[in-house]
Amino acid sequence: MSADDARDRDRESALANGDARGVVSAATGDEGRPGTDEAGDARTELAALRRENARLRQRYEALRKGRYRQTAIALAALGVAGLLGGALFPPVRETLVVLGAIGLFAAAVTRYLSPERFIPVGVGSSVFIPHARNHAAVVDELGLQDATVYVPDAGRDSVRLFVPERRDYALPDAETLRDTFVVTDDELTRGVAFDPSGGGLFDEFERSLDGPLGDDPDALARQATDALVELFELAETATAETDAADGRLTVRVEDCRFAAAETFDTPVASFVAVVVARGLDAPVVTEVAAGEEMDFAVTCRWDVDDSGVGAASAGAASEDSGTEAEEGAAEAEKAEADER
Repeated sequence: MSADDARDRDRESALANGDARGVVSAATGDEGRPGTDEAGDARTELAALRRENARLRQRYEALRKGRYRQTAIALAALGVAGLLGGALFPPVRETLVVLGAIGLFAAAVTRYLSPERFIPVGVGSSVFIPHARNHAAVVDELGLQDATVYVPDAGRDSVRLFVPERRDYALPDAETLRDTFVVTDDELTRGVAFDPSGGGLFDEFERSLDGPLGDDPDALARQATDALVELFELAETATAETDAADGRLTVRVEDCRFAAAETFDTPVASFVAVVVARGLDAPVVTEVAAGEEMDFAVTCRWDVDDSGVGAASAGAASEDSGTEAEEGAAEAEKAEADER
């Protein structure tokens, strides 16, 4: 083989290797560019979606305000028409003037009082459920009981949710229950205490009351069920049955719109328990059970003696027995005097 042939062969090999490297480089570059382009397109699309979302929110807010503005204009027009009608038709002047005044007043209220903002149920659940899970995890990891006791704190006009450590538990005092981890020298009073989810609902409920909070189970059951359905709209229907002698109140809830029976300190049950605890000023043990015809049933139990009924009866009985003893002694003394 001549030297020229060797040089030609080396040149061809180098050219071949160079072409291969060029092809590989080109392929790599072609694959890299589409990846970068796709990321850029995704960011552009995300920015466009955010702008569209903001635009839709602004549009919705404008439409909402526009509807209230149109309603105010319509009411004002009716009010003016009523006043003009009162001037033109003397026989029905009083009626038309009253209707006109109502229309103008309603227009002013609709125009200047902005509507309340409502949070969707899904948003509220997404905020509440993680907190309920955290509390349930604390109870589970500490090995506490399933019992939930709602204890009123008269000093702070509030209620604390106590979860005991022992099955045969005893209630600690109100000041001790203000701590989250209740660790005392007495093992029977140990456990954890939380602010119940129904506490805030009770505050809103108390502000909406036309009269005082009830102090007997029947009145409390009626107020609690009305608030669940009418005020908070947490359930479609809520019916209650009470047994004051046995210290029991049961509320059956259908079509609950927030949380479920399995949720720790579920708001519906917590609210009912807080109402009963505050109204009777007594600790309330709550049980939640799922049912077939209703979403779940909330049963609140309390010690009748703690509500004052038993204590009052005992006091009355002791007074009666004392009176009878005095009367018997007086009769005995009179009999002895007659014999003498």
